[in-house]
Amino acid sequence: MLDLLLLKVGHGKMVVCRLVGFLALFCACVAQYPQSSCRDLDAQACLLFSMAKPDLCNDAAFSQTTCRRFCGNCPLECYACPTPVLNPLDCNTTTTCSINQTCVTKHLAAAGHHEYILACELKAICLGLSFGFGKRDGSESERDRYGRDVTIACCDTDFCNSPNYLTTKTTTTTRLPPTSSGPFPHGCDRDIVFVLDDSGSVGRANFLQGLGFIKEIVQQLTIGPANAMTGLVAYSTHAYPMWHLNEILTKQQLLLNLSSVPYQGGITRTNEALKLARTTMLTSQHGDRPNNKNVVIVFTDGDSNDKQDTISEANNLRTVSDDVISIVIGSGINIAELNALATDSHHVFDVHSYNSLQSILPQLMQIICNA
Repeated sequence: MLDLLLLKVGHGKMVVCRLVGFLALFCACVAQYPQSSCRDLDAQACLLFSMAKPDLCNDAAFSQTTCRRFCGNCPLECYACPTPVLNPLDCNTTTTCSINQTCVTKHLAAAGHHEYILACELKAICLGLSFGFGKRDGSESERDRYGRDVTIACCDTDFCNSPNYLTTKTTTTTRLPPTSSGPFPHGCDRDIVFVLDDSGSVGRANFLQGLGFIKEIVQQLTIGPANAMTGLVAYSTHAYPMWHLNEILTKQQLLLNLSSVPYQGGITRTNEALKLARTTMLTSQHGDRPNNKNVVIVFTDGDSNDKQDTISEANNLRTVSDDVISIVIGSGINIAELNALATDSHHVFDVHSYNSLQSILPQLMQIICNA
């Protein structure tokens, strides 16, 4: 006699199990993580609407109701055990975060004793963390209360502070020693193309932070025909050039343009963006200089919708660009894609959130200008 049972186990997961007779249980499926309560009325319809109406997410009637998740306006949800637990897998309660909060897991350790706190925290707490689990001393109150080391892991997708997820995540991370952003002994006369993800999973707030980080890069450069020149590709359902290498000749105008790049939302077609960078941006017609090194900087928050074509286009792009740098933000990472995007592992940056981008600026500038 065989019966199927639906069981709820720790961490809010649902597991289907098979009962054989009355004595044995054999799990027949993989545990699933909980689903966010913030969902679109019809995800496929939102995609179709965005194709007909590229500025869909600028319309509050869609972005705040029908297509809230598609437009990146869902509040973050995290596992929540603010009182320390001995086993993080025992934490099966969840909470909805406020604006400017992210998911965290705190590991409190002392003399063979371990406790865990799972919660929402202000994003500012993650600034300055090293990649992955970062060693922190904790706040003064934490030190007084626990008298032990505090390790904090931050992430910014729903329920990503699952300890099981954090300990099984595999990443390739650039860990160069601290360096200054300049000056650069050979100048920085590069042709630089920024490829910026503006898909629905990024969300408007993160998209603006990405633009702000590009401004920080531009501030380190001398812009002009005899120095560095830049172009920008934004991509989601479609890839489109915001400006070409030979269109903006001054830093002032470049910073103004960066302040007016629209957020679109949509799916993630990284392959189209890489192809556009190769076939349009890095051509003599649009300002590519034959005697200047090409640098392409790709920002992405996770998997593309066509992984095989993305890998193929990444290989093609490296034939025309001296350096391809990938900056991967968040937790939705495909390792094969991550490794294929960049020139090599030293050209890969894996950060937990858009708030952490500032921490990689010195190393990034060294690669852009000295590689």
